[in-house]
Amino acid sequence: MGRSEDRRRRRRVGLTALVWLPVLIAWYPTERAAAAETVFLQDGRTIQADKVEIVGDRVRIEKPAETIELPRSEVLSIHPRSMPRVSPGPADVYRDTTQQMNDRVRREIESRPNVK
Repeated sequence: MGRSEDRRRRRRVGLTALVWLPVLIAWYPTERAAAAETVFLQDGRTIQADKVEIVGDRVRIEKPAETIELPRSEVLSIHPRSMPRVSPGPADVYRDTTQQMNDRVRREIESRPNVK
């Protein structure tokens, strides 16, 4: 009887892990992506922050779970989160093409000698 209970408990723990693992994986990147600014410290560490305020000689770093205050001298730099670079789409690339083609055709027509 002890073996079957042990097997059931292990199976339940395994199923629980299978259920929660995708949830945790899905949650982790959104937590990191939500950071609005990156704070670089003098000692080489970085902090991903939702909001950073400089108040006098202190830097207040707000994260989802906590707020950290550091002396301004410990902060090397503060950088806003950069948006991902995306290639322009066809609408952006060919935006003025119609007007350019119309102008070119008009110039060609105007440059032709009058044929009767």
